[in-house]
Amino acid sequence: MTSTLDPTFLGLDLSTQQLKAALVTQDGTLLYEQSVHFDRDLARFGTTNGAIRGDEEGEVYCPVVLWIAALDLLMDRLKASGKVDFSRIRGIGGAAQVGSNSTTDPIII
Repeated sequence: MTSTLDPTFLGLDLSTQQLKAALVTQDGTLLYEQSVHFDRDLARFGTTNGAIRGDEEGEVYCPVVLWIAALDLLMDRLKASGKVDFSRIRGIGGAAQVGSNSTTDPIII
């Protein structure tokens, strides 16, 4: 059982279409998850499947400012949930993965 004083750890996963957070205990027990889906939650950037098609054939990109906006929104959601005690977080880890959705879509780098 997790005590309210036990340390927690925040994992961030930046993928092609969303930014996701997972809050876990030292033994890996998942306490809470939250995500920001780029197309739905940040529609003002005009992405489709997390990317914007460029002018050149095969050109796709995602503006870095979208990732920053996603992180801001994700942190706001974590705070608003009331389920995350930020004072208990002892470490933050991150992973990122980008790629194509099929053999016909170009890889985003």
